[in-house]
Amino acid sequence: MKNGEMTTYETSSERAAPELPPTPDHAPQLKSRRLKLAKLRSANAARIVLGTVLAVLLLVTWLANNTALSGSTPSGWKSDLAQAAVKNTLNAGDTKGAAQQTVVNGWYLNDIAAVQAAQNSYIAGSSSRNGNLLALIGIGIAGELVIRGAEGARKRSPAVGPDPSSVGF
Repeated sequence: MKNGEMTTYETSSERAAPELPPTPDHAPQLKSRRLKLAKLRSANAARIVLGTVLAVLLLVTWLANNTALSGSTPSGWKSDLAQAAVKNTLNAGDTKGAAQQTVVNGWYLNDIAAVQAAQNSYIAGSSSRNGNLLALIGIGIAGELVIRGAEGARKRSPAVGPDPSSVGF
C-alpha cells in the first residue's frame, strides 16, 4: 500500500469467459442434430403405414383363406382314392349281373365324386387366396407409385409462397 491507499475488490456481474463475437453472414450456420426418427419425412411415414397395413392384410388373407384348414388336403386325396378303389374291387367281386354292377359302379362314382369335390374346393380356395394376395400386392405397388408421385410433386413445388409484391391488389 502506498501513501495510505486502500485496495478494494470490485465485484462484477460479468461472466468469467469473454463473450463470443457475432458470426459473420458468410459463415456456415450450425445445424442441430436430431434423431433419425425425428427426420422421418411424410413420404417415409406413409410408406411405413402402407407397409404395415398391407402386411396385416396379407397375413389375414393368408390365414382366412387357408385351404389346409378345410380338412381335405392333397396328401389325403391319394388315400381316399385308394380306399374307393379297394372298396370298388371288393363290391365288384360280389356282383351277379349287370344291374348289381351298375349299382357298384354308382357307389364308386360317388366315392370319387366326394374326392373331386374336395379337390375343386381346394383349388377354388387357393385361387381365391392367390387372387386376393395378388390384389394386395397390386395395391402396395400402386400405393408406392402414389407416394413417389406426391413426393416428386412436393420437391418440384416452390418451398416459398408467391411474392407478395407480385400479387396485384
